[in-house]
Amino acid sequence: MSSAKDMSLPTLLEAGQPFDCSKNNGTITSPRAWVRLPFDADTVEPGTVEVQGENNGLTTMQVHAVLDDGTILSSYFSEQAVIDSWRPKGRYGLAVPGTEKPGTRNRIEQVYVTIDNPRTLNSVSVIELASRQKWEDLKLPLSVMFAVLCGMAIMPLIYNLFFYGALRYSFMLWHSLMIGATVAYTFSSSGLIFIAFPETSLTTKMLFNHWTLAAGFAAGGFFLVRFVERGKIAPWLRVVILIGAMLPLLVTALVMQIDGGHSIHARAYYHASFLPAFCMVLYTMGHALRRGSNAIWFQIAGWTPIIIFGLDRVARGMDLYVGWAVLDYGLYFALVLETIILALGVANRILRLRQQNESILRKQVELTLLADTDGLTMMSNRRAFEREYEHNQHEHRYSHLAIIDIDFFKRVNDLYGHEIGDEVLRVVGKELDSTYHFAARIGGEEFTLLMRNDNRHDRRKYPANELTEICQALIKAVRERVPEIQEPVTFSVGVAEIARRATLRSVMATADRRLYDAKNNGRNQVVWIDISQATPSQRPGKAAI
Repeated sequence: MSSAKDMSLPTLLEAGQPFDCSKNNGTITSPRAWVRLPFDADTVEPGTVEVQGENNGLTTMQVHAVLDDGTILSSYFSEQAVIDSWRPKGRYGLAVPGTEKPGTRNRIEQVYVTIDNPRTLNSVSVIELASRQKWEDLKLPLSVMFAVLCGMAIMPLIYNLFFYGALRYSFMLWHSLMIGATVAYTFSSSGLIFIAFPETSLTTKMLFNHWTLAAGFAAGGFFLVRFVERGKIAPWLRVVILIGAMLPLLVTALVMQIDGGHSIHARAYYHASFLPAFCMVLYTMGHALRRGSNAIWFQIAGWTPIIIFGLDRVARGMDLYVGWAVLDYGLYFALVLETIILALGVANRILRLRQQNESILRKQVELTLLADTDGLTMMSNRRAFEREYEHNQHEHRYSHLAIIDIDFFKRVNDLYGHEIGDEVLRVVGKELDSTYHFAARIGGEEFTLLMRNDNRHDRRKYPANELTEICQALIKAVRERVPEIQEPVTFSVGVAEIARRATLRSVMATADRRLYDAKNNGRNQVVWIDISQATPSQRPGKAAI
């Protein structure tokens, strides 16, 4: 029942107002709520007895013991006194006056509890009597247990944040927010918050509980749509999931006012806001499974226990039934288990994404190689050659460019067939590729070399000597590997120096001009300067092979 705030127990008893013990016992219409508890000394363990209940949103309270002769023993508790009497899992324990003395304890018949301005109906409906010594003994081990649960949940958080900095997968960030909210909720609702921050008000604790749970739930929705493989959740369903995940946050903002002025039914509205998202998550699990998702199995394993315990919490939060407080412990364990399971899921998802990325990179490399490779000789083609020249503009690794042409190659094709001609090209390409220089086939029977020259003291002489040795090796390789050809296959070469700012077009033009000089002057030679204007008796800048 409820009354005016100045109503005293003697006045209440004299008035003879009845206590409603029906299903509507949570109806509170006045500032002070009254709860009556029959006291039977034989049903409670020996020693001091205390009144226990949820400390969400409590303020000042009173506990009265009525003896068999009508004597009333009363204790008054400020909000801070209620805080100081906290018990694990968000409960309080206020001593029933007189129970510390065995003689008086046996004479108590009724216990009355008053709560001024209760913030939730649950504060009234779950009050019970319990042994003080038992709960004092449980306080340390239960607090250690909750601290260990928080520590276990923090480990995946550190792991996520570390790898998010390197990998930048958004689902890792959302999972980190989920873990952070889970740890904050467990830290607050279990009562550990009063160890770290003794001055925390009960209203602040209650609001913190509700906001952290709603925030973690919202982060879970964003995590779900980003964690499951692309295409395994329909676009319309992704939108619905996000709306459902944000609904508890919106309801919390509307009904859980910071100044504590919310309606006493706000807690019921808050818990009801989780139901649509629960339904959508269950539907999404089946939906993603039908589409062949592998990642959704981690949600099924991690979220199914939470949904089961969460539905119980929602039903009790909506005051549909009182239930068993021990189920709250199941929810805490389910939340921590979920962080560990999803941490494994995140690791698995990262591994799969890495494998996908490596596969994509391999395909890109293969496509690049195909685009840069000559199909017949399997050496670099003109595209790769031009890109290498562009790199040389900055790196200056090559000093000369040479164009190598097979002499009378058309005659080889005409006499021995194109298959033999192709084999000659393959042998030449393989031999050039084995040199220290960058080789490429630029078309037909023409090849190019970007020549490295580390000998700075003999820059002019070095290319001709090196190319002469290369051409001799080419002639020998063709003779040995293509024995069908009876006469020697020779090569003409034009060489141009690569100036620092020279364009490929200008250098190629110079080398090509000197290649024609080599062909016009008898072939089978290397030309490294312009000799077109030289007299027949004086032809410097060429070397016979």
